[in-house]
Amino acid sequence: MAVPSSGTLSLAAIFAEVNGDGYGDPGEDKASLQKLSTGAVATINTANDAADRPDGSTPHAMSEFYAYDHDLSSFTNAQAVSKSTSTGSSNAITFTDTDDTFNFTSSDAWTISFWIKAGWSSSLNTNIHFIIGQKTSASYQLTDMVKILYNESNNRLECRYGNKTTSSNAWYKNGAWLFHSNSGSYAAGYAAAGLGATYWSASNRGYVNSDDYTLITVTKSTTNSAAAMTLYWNANDAGAPPLQTSSGSGSPAMSSTNDRLWSLGSNGVHGSSNDQLKAGNSTATVYNDVTIWNKELSSSEVTELYNSGTVMDAQTHSASSNLIGYWQFEGDGNATVSNDNFTISGSSAIVSK
Repeated sequence: MAVPSSGTLSLAAIFAEVNGDGYGDPGEDKASLQKLSTGAVATINTANDAADRPDGSTPHAMSEFYAYDHDLSSFTNAQAVSKSTSTGSSNAITFTDTDDTFNFTSSDAWTISFWIKAGWSSSLNTNIHFIIGQKTSASYQLTDMVKILYNESNNRLECRYGNKTTSSNAWYKNGAWLFHSNSGSYAAGYAAAGLGATYWSASNRGYVNSDDYTLITVTKSTTNSAAAMTLYWNANDAGAPPLQTSSGSGSPAMSSTNDRLWSLGSNGVHGSSNDQLKAGNSTATVYNDVTIWNKELSSSEVTELYNSGTVMDAQTHSASSNLIGYWQFEGDGNATVSNDNFTISGSSAIVSK
């Protein structure tokens, strides 16, 4: 609890705030105003405005602590990453997972979430790939793969995972949510997205926040089934996919040790060159705050992440202990959580959100 912005202050209570116990805790009755003001007790949190924290110089005064919040987050959300409309690895946004953090198998629960501002036209008649993780140097795209894409020609969002090790040895689970029909099993997706009967595109973004971004979240339980996945559009629950297709039962098993190449805005690799092929975008699509979790977030947890349309610091989320990947794209592709940083190449670039 922060220090009040007015009224009578207690030195012992200020000590409790700076010491991490919260203002008002009985805390320590031998506090020194000088030590509190100069950071000798604990470093002063400079995320507070200058007017809401002590300046460290004499004369020290308790009034300098009015409105001070020792736990105030320094979180900012001013930038995002723009995916180039050019293809090829020289324009990709990628990272290679070398420590097995994101090597999901068919029995793993996970959640993938990202804010996106649509940049494609409604006349592409193609697939717009959002995020894909797959085995590095794979001969087949499906090898140890998880991907989320928008099938523009059919106005539906899809998530697929599976494995393929030879031309005849493959399996996959695919779920699809249709947005253009307000009837039957498709009604939940229609209501969740707000696109109406027209295609998702730069000119029809459906439900967005005040910055024209949509939070797309796909969760999966430990069950190896397309029905185990759930889509949330801005925390609106679209349910399990009304269209579920699969091939095989899960053999050969997805590897828990093969390094994975993760890409934003591209459809991944084909062959040993790790070349990023078509992105599917006619104009730049922008991504913000990508998160990956090693659990199936609940509906309430997705609502918390959506935060009424305001991008939040995912590290403060109630399920943050399950947050295994977090990229904010504030100035670069470096991870806030994870050892793996996105490399942003060519005309893909950090932009103002």
